[in-house]
Amino acid sequence: MERDREQIVVTIRPGLQITQTCFRVGARHFELANLHNLHVRQSAHDPLTRNAAIIAGGVTLGLLVLGRFMHPAGVIAGGVVLAGLFMVVGASARTRPRRQELWAVYYGHELPIFVSDDNWLFGAVERQVRRSMTEVHNGRRYVTPTARMESLVPHPSQMHPSNMNIAI
Repeated sequence: MERDREQIVVTIRPGLQITQTCFRVGARHFELANLHNLHVRQSAHDPLTRNAAIIAGGVTLGLLVLGRFMHPAGVIAGGVVLAGLFMVVGASARTRPRRQELWAVYYGHELPIFVSDDNWLFGAVERQVRRSMTEVHNGRRYVTPTARMESLVPHPSQMHPSNMNIAI
C-alpha cells in the first residue's frame, strides 16, 4: 500500500518548509502538535562589538579620571582613540547583527528550532510557525488542495521595484 506524501503548506525558503503536521528545517523535523511555549531569544553581541565597547568604556573612564593630569595632546589623543572605538562599535553592530533564535518546548525539552541573523526571514518563519501551531493545537488545520509551493519570502533580487509585478 502506497503512503500518501504529506502536503507542504508553505515553503519559506529551500530547506524551510511547513507541512500539515510538522516544521522542517533542513533535515530536522518538529511535529507542530508537540511544539509548545514558542519564544524568541537574541544571541550575545559579536565578540568584536563587545570587546570594542568594553575598551571604549575603559578609555572613557581613564579620560574622566586621568584627564586633568594629562597634557592637552594626551587628552586629544585619548579622544581620537575613543572616537575610533565608537566607530568600530557602531560599524560592527551594524554589519554583524545579533542572531535571533526561535525556541520551543519539544517533547518536554526546551531547544532552539530555528536560528537566523536575517530579521526579515526570521519574522516570516516565526509568524508562519505560530500560525500553523495555533491551527494544529485548535484542531483547525485546513489546507486547500491547490496549495502552491512558492517561496513565502522572495529572493532579494526580486525586491527591486522594477522587478515587481503589481496587479491593480
